[in-house]
Amino acid sequence: MDGFLKSLLNPAVLVFLIPLAGIAIGGLKMWLNHQERMEKIRQGIDPDARRD
Repeated sequence: MDGFLKSLLNPAVLVFLIPLAGIAIGGLKMWLNHQERMEKIRQGIDPDARRD
């Protein structure tokens, strides 16, 4: 386990790991926003309506 963690913290690995983690988190956020939008549409709420 210690060797695995040490290899993950290697700068050569982090160069690829950090952007991949950012893409994964961004993709998850986009998917959750899409699910919320679809649920509003199913309930008959216009998600593009202004809330003034």
